[in-house]
Amino acid sequence: MKFGAGFWGPFPLGRYVEYAVAAERLGFDSVWIGDTQLLTPDLYSAMALCANATSRIKIGSGVTNTVTRDLTVTAGGALALSEFSGGRCLLGVGVGGSAVSTVGLGADGAADFRRKLALIKALVAGDSAMVNGIEVRGKIRAPRVPVYAASSSPRVLAIAGELADGVILNVGVAPELVREALDHVYEGARRSGRDPKSLDVVVIAGSAIGPDGARAVDEARAWAAITLTRVGAWMAGGGDETRALGAAIRARYRWDEHISAGAAHARAIPDETARRFVLAGTAAEVAQTVRRLAECGVTHVVALLMGSNIAGTLEAWSREILPAWRTPSMAGR
Repeated sequence: MKFGAGFWGPFPLGRYVEYAVAAERLGFDSVWIGDTQLLTPDLYSAMALCANATSRIKIGSGVTNTVTRDLTVTAGGALALSEFSGGRCLLGVGVGGSAVSTVGLGADGAADFRRKLALIKALVAGDSAMVNGIEVRGKIRAPRVPVYAASSSPRVLAIAGELADGVILNVGVAPELVREALDHVYEGARRSGRDPKSLDVVVIAGSAIGPDGARAVDEARAWAAITLTRVGAWMAGGGDETRALGAAIRARYRWDEHISAGAAHARAIPDETARRFVLAGTAAEVAQTVRRLAECGVTHVVALLMGSNIAGTLEAWSREILPAWRTPSMAGR
């Protein structure tokens, strides 16, 4: 199992660097940086500064998109970061999400995303591709960049299985939800003749850890809200209650409070429901969730740090969860 630390928010750019340095020191495998223009620092500035301040940890976009970012700009930025970091760049890409919704744009449909994802993957591998009728190829000599497709929808999950090096699941942390999402990923992989086990299967979820488990869940509740709006309409594993709750939140969702602690649209989510979508609670509770994710076939857990004590949550992951997965017996699992 690999572990990543995710960061999203209107923090000073220097704080992103501090978090990346701390994550590397604490034994995380990867850092993932959000990309919502105006609400987060510029993605490429943050990734470059984090790469410059670290030496081992992977630096990923968590995630960029194919609407506000032109695919050639994305590929060029990833190649530059890969060259500069010595091959530590990971490229997470999605159809839009908060970056498009906050500025009144629409996410890419599955067909457009598939086309753009294939082009990006070719370009960051150093290959040529036809873009707008012109053959293009990056001239930056850099290690190949692994491409991860992030999704909460069945069609894009299947595209991830078909084309990407990894899939970032934003569907919750309950086993029945993760398994249902992976069914779509594996079907896409099988259709294209790929071994599903070749994929790095990432689960990303909001995370807060503390001795008061209920308070920690409350600090991550806003993550449960956005995930519910995305999966409630199609996830059979959620049942009628989840579908209804997702629809109700979607109707009153405020993008200016996106994954913010105390977001009004998240208050109606019961604790029991919220726990199915977040990596939050006491350290023992989160450790149990990680074990269940591993049993589902998840190979990489990304904790998107939320709440009033991000540094404390990072420390809790490092001290109380990661060590169990660094022993030979757990690594074998």
